[in-house]
Order: sequence, then C-alpha cells, then structure tokens
Amino acid sequence: MAMTTLTLPTRCDRPAAAALLPELRAAVMAGDVAINGTEVAHFGQAMLQLLLSARNTLAEQRHAMTVTASPAMQAALATADAEHLLDDGSTR
Repeated sequence: MAMTTLTLPTRCDRPAAAALLPELRAAVMAGDVAINGTEVAHFGQAMLQLLLSARNTLAEQRHAMTVTASPAMQAALATADAEHLLDDGSTR
C-alpha cells in the first residue's frame, strides 16, 4: 500500500482546511498519509482539528500519518499541546 503525500498551504486557516478535506479524506481511505507542512507560516485551529481527526481515523484503521512541519507550525502545535502529531504516527 502506497503512502499519500499532501502538502499544506502557507496559510492553514479555516478555508484551507475546508479545501483540503476532500483530498485528505481520500488519502485516509487509501492508507498511510504524509503531511508536508514545511512551507506553513500560519497554522490555525481548523487545520489542527482536521489533522487530529485524520490521525485518529488512521490509528483506528492501523495506518500511520507522518507530519513534517515548519518552525511556525511546530510552534503552533506546541502551543496547542499537539506536538504528538510530529511523531511517526505508527500504530502497527
């Protein structure tokens, strides 16, 4: 099973999360997911909620989600106490 890689936009706000939702949903249904957040300058709550939900769904399906984050995204995750999104997401 192949891993699907999705690249986050520079601004990860509510409209960006809404735009990513169909693509992320399809990726989650296909198996492992890699999130490339290396260009993120703003990371908002809506995107955080979307990624947390995807991570939980993947864990239930025994698949993984890996996240590569920019410094701005890392700081936002630390503020939200959600740094666990940056581990390898492996549940196997």
